[in-house]
Amino acid sequence: MKDFLKSIFHKPHMARRVIFCVVGVTLMGFCVSWLNLLAWGTDPCSVFNLAMADILDISFGSWQALINCVLFVFILWKGRENIGIGTVCNMFIVGYSCDFMTWLREKLIPEFVFEGWVEKIAACVVILFIFVFSVAVYTSVGLGASPYDSVPEIIFNAQKTKKVPFRVVRILWDGGVAIIGYLIGGTVGIVTVLMALTIGPMAEAVRKRIGRFIE
Repeated sequence: MKDFLKSIFHKPHMARRVIFCVVGVTLMGFCVSWLNLLAWGTDPCSVFNLAMADILDISFGSWQALINCVLFVFILWKGRENIGIGTVCNMFIVGYSCDFMTWLREKLIPEFVFEGWVEKIAACVVILFIFVFSVAVYTSVGLGASPYDSVPEIIFNAQKTKKVPFRVVRILWDGGVAIIGYLIGGTVGIVTVLMALTIGPMAEAVRKRIGRFIE
């Protein structure tokens, strides 16, 4: 247990890592709110969680916190090495920051602002870039992965021969969650596809650039 706690809290430039992490997951939540408004899809995890929150008639943040707590028990059992401060940040900040941004924009932004195609496309490009960049920052600081992101890693590591590459496991995981989300009323669109194609390369680019600040 001592070594486990040390691996969580004792890293170089811990304060910088935490700041990057909190800013990253907060911006992710803000972006999910705007992408949900544009209705062209979100990341697979949010597709499912937004649909479930709507079915249960609770806030997105509350449902995401609940499902993350359930998954966290599984991660604590099978993938403890994936747990860190970033895990907890992702579990709670993304959902509730999305709820806050939704409340704020409904108060301040008229509904007709994004009715035109030009406005929607421009907004989508900007928001998608911010989201992907935020995910890349969050995954680059080395403070643990979200319960959702940890599941495919556990599935991959459970293979005795590792015949199925991790990228295939991840695609199947994201695709399955997105399909379930769609079947229960979630929105899957071009944004969902673009995220799948861009998050990996962006993460690599960001990791190289912020590495000197956190190592």
